[in-house]
Amino acid sequence: MQNLYPLFERNRILKKELLWSLRDYSFAHIQLEYQEYDQGILRGYEIKVRENDLVIGPGIFKYGNFVCLQTEEERVPYTPKEQLQYLRMKVEVDRTSQDYIAYKMEYYLSTDEKKEENEFELCRFHLRSGARLRDQYRDFGDMETEYDTVSLIHSEWGGLGGKTLSPAIVKYFARNVLESENSQSEDRSFAYLCLTKPGAVPIYVIASYISNRSGTPLDTEVNNQFIYRSMCGIIEEIQKGGEKSTSSRKERHRILVD
Repeated sequence: MQNLYPLFERNRILKKELLWSLRDYSFAHIQLEYQEYDQGILRGYEIKVRENDLVIGPGIFKYGNFVCLQTEEERVPYTPKEQLQYLRMKVEVDRTSQDYIAYKMEYYLSTDEKKEENEFELCRFHLRSGARLRDQYRDFGDMETEYDTVSLIHSEWGGLGGKTLSPAIVKYFARNVLESENSQSEDRSFAYLCLTKPGAVPIYVIASYISNRSGTPLDTEVNNQFIYRSMCGIIEEIQKGGEKSTSSRKERHRILVD
């Protein structure tokens, strides 16, 4: 086994073996970096509201075992529907060419809660007629506001070892923790981890923190909404200046990590 690194010098011709090495290295590097991550969003894909469009920022996405890059912004127009709308990405694999495999990503809005295996949720919202859609939040609990607000709680992020929560939510939680004088040392340690880790924090790490903070034993299955609401409870407790709940330590609840 050997790795070839071309030497870019004047009057030297790049041989085909060196060009192949450049090709293979560029693809292999990113595939190896995320090989233990679940499929879903890996980096980027920031959702912003600009006038009548939802703007999807550049990012990295994993579908199956292949890591895809989105290098430019994408725009999806929206209108009020008086019901939940889901911004989704649909991935289709085209193998018709003998020279390459094409991973095609399409972005669209749907009012249908059901989705196919090759479709992934980026955000959801319920926009009423005459209202303005917003992507800014008054506080951490405002991220689950029912109407006229972009919700990232159910966005499908691929983390190390499984699906996980959007970094936008986790980092917002961390900033709230650090801004409070009532946060405990374990809260601040978790917050520092969240703010310094690139990409998404693994779901097991988040669930373990919640389990230790609330005194509930850790099990094997959980969803994003439960994790988010548990974090809301911790924020409320910190802001009130309370210690860990005595009742929560006594009751035998279980936190399940999927």
